[in-house]
Amino acid sequence: MDIAIAGAGIAGLTAASLLARAGHAVSVFDQLPAPAPVGSGLIVQPVGQAVLAAMDLLDKVLMRGAPLRRLHALSAAGRTVLNVRYGALGPETFGIGIHRAALFDVLFEAAKARGARFHQGCEIIDIETSGGGLALKFADGETSPKFDLVVDALGVRSPLIQRDGANLTFGALWTNIPMPDDRAFPPDELTQRYRGADCSAGVMPIGEGQAAMFWTLRQDGYERWRARGLDAWKSDVEHLWPEARICLDYIDDQDQLIFARYAHDTIAAPVEGRLVHIGDAWHAASPQLGQGANMALLDAHALAQAFAQDDDIERALGDFLKRRARHVKLYQAISWAFTPVYQSESTLLPYLRDLLVGPVSATPWAAKFLAMLVSGKL
Repeated sequence: MDIAIAGAGIAGLTAASLLARAGHAVSVFDQLPAPAPVGSGLIVQPVGQAVLAAMDLLDKVLMRGAPLRRLHALSAAGRTVLNVRYGALGPETFGIGIHRAALFDVLFEAAKARGARFHQGCEIIDIETSGGGLALKFADGETSPKFDLVVDALGVRSPLIQRDGANLTFGALWTNIPMPDDRAFPPDELTQRYRGADCSAGVMPIGEGQAAMFWTLRQDGYERWRARGLDAWKSDVEHLWPEARICLDYIDDQDQLIFARYAHDTIAAPVEGRLVHIGDAWHAASPQLGQGANMALLDAHALAQAFAQDDDIERALGDFLKRRARHVKLYQAISWAFTPVYQSESTLLPYLRDLLVGPVSATPWAAKFLAMLVSGKL
């Protein structure tokens, strides 16, 4: 087939690599002048690692990232509010904290090596159907050649989707810093501190001597944050988490912190004729479960597997939905339920969280369930 992939993010690059390796003619269109990642750190969970292993890329990702053995968070009062131990599923189970740019590089080089063609500076605004094929329409008035299949991997704000009211109340500031050489920040743990559900900070190892640091912020509070200045923010971080002072020494400009806006939404029709939406374009969610990259990798892998089983486009797309729909629905529902517990203005939910999570997560059955959940294996 002649396949167009809209967007050179994790979902788009993975799909490009897998479909090109299967012998399809793949063209990737991205609006940036040159392919580049957007964002900071992320976690590749065990089922996402299985996709990378099937692509012969897991070793390269492991070289660039940091194995995570635990996700651990305390309240300001010292109560355990998150305790996910991957080892509950066995000693060989772990997450991989990695800079988005590092994962991008591995996937981009693989897609190029397998024959995908890249077209930069192409801002997609619409799609048109004629004569049995699909063509992409660009902001400069140009139109692409026709394709047998278009894969929309443009993310939550894809112009190929009608989506309203998906934004969540909270987002987060992200930056990269040298990995702190301090016992308060274990090199194999994502570490966080919470005050209620509307204030939190975290540090996550991402490999190559680096860590990602993040801070919860209301989406409508970004301009106020900038107006208050860097010193005021550092004071807020130190008040919540005194040990994080060592991290703040590496931040001397507000522009080092990038604001990520989060959304939660699942579109009803991820397949529209010969247009298929994958990744955040299909199912956007907050990062509370650390599933964004995972779900993108799984979508791309399922799409390639479906076409490996059937060369009829309509039947293959139906098979793709069967492979992914149940998992997507389950994780979207769990993400929707978990998000206000960890990122909201609720007072009751974090109060109950602070009372219950520590004792419950210490039990073997809960430890295993949490590890299964975060690993993406439910």
